[in-house]
Amino acid sequence: MYRGLWNLITKYMDNSHAVSVFLPTIIMGWTIAGVLVGLIVCAFTGTGIISALADLICAGGYAGLILGLFGGCFFLYRIGV
Repeated sequence: MYRGLWNLITKYMDNSHAVSVFLPTIIMGWTIAGVLVGLIVCAFTGTGIISALADLICAGGYAGLILGLFGGCFFLYRIGV
């Protein structure tokens, strides 16, 4: 997933600018994925979304931070950018 997004971005711009697009995109992707998983869990357990809204946003933020930012940085380090 990281490689595919990186190849798509570098197809249209050089590496120095691609980093500035890659990291925010991957962070937003993981944040949205984390919130959507939380919404699905709320739907299956019958928990009210309004009562669990703070937990959903927090879980999405942590997913974006850990998997998006740190994962993206490790990926960029591994490919030598």
